[in-house]
Amino acid sequence: MIRAAPEPQRTIIGTFLVLAAIVAAVAPMSVALRSATVVLFTYLAFAVGGMPFAYIAALVAPALGLLAGDVAWMIMLPVVLSGNLLAMLGLEYAWRWAAIVVSPALLVAPAVFVQAMSQRDLFRVELPWDDGRGAWVGLHLLVAVFGVLIALLVDRQRARGVPSRGRAEVRRPQGAAGAASAAGAASAAGAASATRGRGPTGRNPTDPAAGSRTRDR
Repeated sequence: MIRAAPEPQRTIIGTFLVLAAIVAAVAPMSVALRSATVVLFTYLAFAVGGMPFAYIAALVAPALGLLAGDVAWMIMLPVVLSGNLLAMLGLEYAWRWAAIVVSPALLVAPAVFVQAMSQRDLFRVELPWDDGRGAWVGLHLLVAVFGVLIALLVDRQRARGVPSRGRAEVRRPQGAAGAASAAGAASAAGAASATRGRGPTGRNPTDPAAGSRTRDR
């Protein structure tokens, strides 16, 4: 899974992106643009905080979009929620390079299914597709691919930063051990020189008191 940002940046930025997704869901924009903006903030929340923040932004933000009182958003809400859920599942279980294809494809799968079924006489229904049906699918595909690429780039940058910090931490203990061994070697050399400077009786040969005692004998 993706390498999330360290605390407390993960919680702060992840919460901010979830709130941004909620604001986008209630903003006075077209339905397609609101849904695509929520998807973008969802992928950004995944890049920063991992799957918990991504699921909250993908499922809670569209539901809170009902507070705007938009009938078109309420009609399209099942398509939005199902697409976001499938996209996050694809992102979680096909993470890294396969997610570039799997997650965007699952995101637009409900919309493509609804478009195909609504053209039949048995299921014919008019949905509030803004800017055309094809524009909805194309816009969401582009946003999803862009979001997955951003998440991959952020994950690679964090992966490059972890080994460099590990090498720096390894070099610091080695330097401390080297200084300690050098200090121990210096103290051992001083003790050895002091021992060589003493005579067989353990006294310093240059001691005047020792010389006088020897003459008295």
